[in-house]
Amino acid sequence: MQLDTIRQEYEFDCLNRGHSSNTMRAYRTALRQFLEFTHKHDVEFAADLTTPVVRAFAAECMQTLSPAGAHARLRVLRSFLNWATEEGYFAKSPMARVPLPRLKQKMLDAVSAQDMKKLILAAQNSPSPIKLQALLAVLYDTGLRVSELWNLELRDILPTQCLMIREGKGGKDRIVPISRPTLKLIHRYIRDERPESSLSNLFLVDEYSSYSNVSIYKLLERLCKRAKVKRYSPHAFRRGFAVNYIRNGGDQFTLMRVLGHTTITMTNRYAMLNISDVQDVHRRVSPFASLK
Repeated sequence: MQLDTIRQEYEFDCLNRGHSSNTMRAYRTALRQFLEFTHKHDVEFAADLTTPVVRAFAAECMQTLSPAGAHARLRVLRSFLNWATEEGYFAKSPMARVPLPRLKQKMLDAVSAQDMKKLILAAQNSPSPIKLQALLAVLYDTGLRVSELWNLELRDILPTQCLMIREGKGGKDRIVPISRPTLKLIHRYIRDERPESSLSNLFLVDEYSSYSNVSIYKLLERLCKRAKVKRYSPHAFRRGFAVNYIRNGGDQFTLMRVLGHTTITMTNRYAMLNISDVQDVHRRVSPFASLK
């Protein structure tokens, strides 16, 4: 069977499993570029795809992309070829002996408590102070993804002091707790600043339009500039939530559920503590220091 036909079947299967539009866009891009590569090497059928061809594509990715970009592209390819093998198109995945590139583990941007205070102060001096404070609070108090934030609706504020996240990543629903101060800000925003609108979204630009990924990025960029802090993306608030959740005594398995992760490995990447955090924990729990 032609590789392109298998690719189409794989995309249908991914859609049936509820992958988000962003995930599908990344999958289509990666697989299109892989098929362009195989076409240049006169490989159009599954029977002609060999490990050396996949290895050559991996080498090209490493030469033309950053390590993270190559890793992401080859992760998609590995998923595709594993699926195709399970479906019977290959006796063994042609990528079975092609390793993913190693990534350096580095500290990612996470909003600090000090910068969060500056952002709240900057929001207080804005034309929509309650809305911006509520939006910042939801990001920092829940670790929502940016798409989950702007998809929030009025009905998603539950009486149990939680938010209902509908169709998060992977099409999964989940319930996320929020603090009382965040809930108070949300209710103040609804009462005092949210415009009368037929739209159901919680956060609105105006009575006719809701936010999007791009508009929230731009809003945070302006707010960071006003607060005189480094430019933080929405994902930096998600990481800031995760790091401070662990610092304040939260456990990783509960954090995994709040963030909507399916594996603890992904959660550990978000909750990476710096050396001062590790030293602080060590001072408190050192077995030798606790000897009497």
